[in-house]
Amino acid sequence: MKVLSSLLYPYSLETFWAENWTKKAVLISSNQDSKFSHLFDWEQLNYLLNYHQINYPDLRFVQDGVSLPMAKKEQWLELIQQGATLIINGVHNRTPKLRKLAAQIRQETGYRSQINLYCSPRSEKGFNCHYDTHEVLILQIDGEKEWLIFPETIAAPVSTIRSSEQIPPDVPPYLQCILKPGDVLYIPRGHWHYAIACGSPAEEDYSPSLHLTLGIDCQTGLDWMTWLGQKLPENPEWRENLPLMSQADRPAVQNHLEKLRDRLIAWLQTPEAIGDYLDYLGYCDRPPLPFSFPHQLGSKIFDGGLDSRFICSQLHLVQILPIGENQTQIIIGSKQATIKGLPPDLVKNLFRPEGFTLLDLAEWAPHLDVETEVIPLLTRLVTQGILLVEPSEAIGG
Repeated sequence: MKVLSSLLYPYSLETFWAENWTKKAVLISSNQDSKFSHLFDWEQLNYLLNYHQINYPDLRFVQDGVSLPMAKKEQWLELIQQGATLIINGVHNRTPKLRKLAAQIRQETGYRSQINLYCSPRSEKGFNCHYDTHEVLILQIDGEKEWLIFPETIAAPVSTIRSSEQIPPDVPPYLQCILKPGDVLYIPRGHWHYAIACGSPAEEDYSPSLHLTLGIDCQTGLDWMTWLGQKLPENPEWRENLPLMSQADRPAVQNHLEKLRDRLIAWLQTPEAIGDYLDYLGYCDRPPLPFSFPHQLGSKIFDGGLDSRFICSQLHLVQILPIGENQTQIIIGSKQATIKGLPPDLVKNLFRPEGFTLLDLAEWAPHLDVETEVIPLLTRLVTQGILLVEPSEAIGG
């Protein structure tokens, strides 16, 4: 788990899983105030606000626990200057580096992640004390923010159990800390918390708080039940009407339900009931395969000659399934392709994470004819979006 490990560094990933994940919040100080500046900074925020059309509720303002009515763009500066926190939800959908980060976390944890942005200008809190129904990592980019973390009052709450309908714990925070640039704060699902930006414009070294919230939305047993419920309508027995039932006579309905229960138990004991769901988890919530023009239009695929480099998407799992003698099925994202005439080991080399060049392929399979076999195969895989042509500048350094 290279990406998650780098976010938590110097904290041990093994310690994080054993002592903190879903159990206890932790502040991780890095002593590197520019640790996350490559992911996002003030310049990128300005670019989003100046050149992107971001509508409510993806962009909104909160002050002292209250969501403010959406204002015209001309009023945004005034709202922030008056102490409102600016929030951009799903900022990873608008920034390539953050989109890659969210996809990599999805790859490493197996579950959907999203990234929201918070800009808090002065010593006021945005949200009141609340809990989230997903795991949370706070990445502090600039400024400082004080956080107060309280224990859970409901174990493993889901989205239907809202904190706004619950009573916060009447106990002191078990963690009270100040996040500085480069620091990380992990908050488990269900743990109550709130934050206050430090400092004010009157201070000489004042810098408003800018942080990213990385949320990891793990699936639960309830999600498996939901998936099962979506599979059952494929069987007509579950779509049939229940028998008519008068107020005093229920045996016919009871008998029908018992038969359905027995069929459900029998189906749950088949390998497909779990195996199909595991396959679903492997591919749900992944980003679509990237566009790569003009290569996907069949142009400039081999401009690098023998040094032309090909690589598969680093954000998707690749399934390589032998389906016959020298026949292999490739599944990546929503794309499928069948490669014929190549041994499975050679096909696996085409999808290794570090990619390959035409020269590599010539060394692996000197028996293949470049003009009639190699170029048509790679052209097909590139135009289908299954392989990508690595840009020449990436090849050079």
